[in-house]
Amino acid sequence: MKVTIIGGAGRMGRWFINYFLKGGHDITISDKRSEEAKAISQSVNVRLARNNIEAVKDAEIIIVSTPINVTPKVLREISEKIPKSATVMEISSLKSQVMFELRKIAKSGIKTLSIHPLFGPGTTEAFEERVALVPVLNADYELRLAKTIFPKTQLVVVDVEEHDRAMALTLSLPHFMNIVFASVVGQEDINALKKLGGPTFTIQLALSEGVMSENPLLYSSIQIDNKFTTQMLERFISNANTLKQHITEKKSEGFLQFFSNTRTLLLKDNEFDAAYEKMYKILEVLKEK
Repeated sequence: MKVTIIGGAGRMGRWFINYFLKGGHDITISDKRSEEAKAISQSVNVRLARNNIEAVKDAEIIIVSTPINVTPKVLREISEKIPKSATVMEISSLKSQVMFELRKIAKSGIKTLSIHPLFGPGTTEAFEERVALVPVLNADYELRLAKTIFPKTQLVVVDVEEHDRAMALTLSLPHFMNIVFASVVGQEDINALKKLGGPTFTIQLALSEGVMSENPLLYSSIQIDNKFTTQMLERFISNANTLKQHITEKKSEGFLQFFSNTRTLLLKDNEFDAAYEKMYKILEVLKEK
């Protein structure tokens, strides 16, 4: 099968190159980062197109793996040149901005998929992970189509609004928390703190450093381009200020009540009772590194 990956020099683009190479597919990539793209094409022996238009010619699967704010433009650019038998798939972390252009392509009779891999490019398993599938026009048909391309994947079907709201909680909020945590801890002697830190600090530091090692442009877009982000951050800061007030005013009863109420909310999670054990399993993995 002829697979084109637009944005093939990016980290997720490279992940998809590896995935489709393992399936024995014929791969073409394009990327504005010409030197990086050239190096990748030579290292893994895939074809490098001069531009996106050339890349989509004769393609059977077209994967758009570009920054969130660039994806609509790329879809517009290639829309008139997509082979009628091809499947166009975009993988952005936010869907509200891209869905208009993708639906225009779908209504022209071209097969389309909007997916969001719920993992990072550091994942080594052959797509045995969870992937969100956001319906473009026909959820049932698109689910069947996605399963033919990614047969081992656990596909989670979710609409645009629900997806982006969930991303404000599962991406924007954790990233925000970790960036702020890193900004405070980074002003201290981190190596000294690591000698004194317990499991909570060790795991939190690993999370924060992982976040801070990522592409800042991507993380900026995840925060700024999601219309639900500000709402979730305001809730977080409001709750943080409430808890801070209990601490500042030395109100143990208020702190304990806040803790108890929050714990009760988390009991809705069926795996809550296993959380403490999971924390130590994570710690053991970190110690092995």
